[in-house]
Amino acid sequence: MTKKIIDYLQQRSSIRAFKPDPVPADVLQRLLAAGSEAPSWSNTQPYRVAVAQGELRDRIAAALCARFDGEVEHGRGREYHVPDKYPAELQPRRVACGFGLYGALGIERQDMAARAQQMRRNFHFFDAPVGLFIYAHGALDAYAALDAGAYMQSVMLAALDEGLGTCAQAALATWPDAVTPFFDVPADYKLLCGIAVGYPAEHVVNKFRPHHLPPADLSIAPK
Repeated sequence: MTKKIIDYLQQRSSIRAFKPDPVPADVLQRLLAAGSEAPSWSNTQPYRVAVAQGELRDRIAAALCARFDGEVEHGRGREYHVPDKYPAELQPRRVACGFGLYGALGIERQDMAARAQQMRRNFHFFDAPVGLFIYAHGALDAYAALDAGAYMQSVMLAALDEGLGTCAQAALATWPDAVTPFFDVPADYKLLCGIAVGYPAEHVVNKFRPHHLPPADLSIAPK
């Protein structure tokens, strides 16, 4: 059992090209049930998940892509509601990941049009048939985000066990007002992230694996 979990942790990667094949309802329910087993602060489970598939998924994708296109049209293509300035310690990893991803796709750094089109694919779930939207309770701040992260990891590992691929997407929370009206979201919950779910396509982008730091580089030494 332990070796299988470790194998899944090592095998999991962000999938950015999916087949159109739908995810069976019973399989999707097993993923959500696995997520429900995640630990949380005082067992509060301060998160909710909204599922988009079929026509609903297409309508949300259209709304998000329209917002993205409007930003690009007005010259604001880089003004996403995600971090755009990283601490000096973290910036090299961010740059290396970006170079690696666009390099795998054959997109040159100066080809802004191609880069924008690849960014736009985020808002179409990379063609995945299912999009999950993760909401966290606003009153618990970092604790809710921490617990939601444990939930997401559980769902993504369970997906791997079902032969599915996933991609955790902060981009799907760029414009909450383009997503939340499609669901009956409790007032205290805020859109935190999204997850694309589906069967991985045979595409070069899915072979890209960024470098993960060894444990020694993440350890804090005692004084």
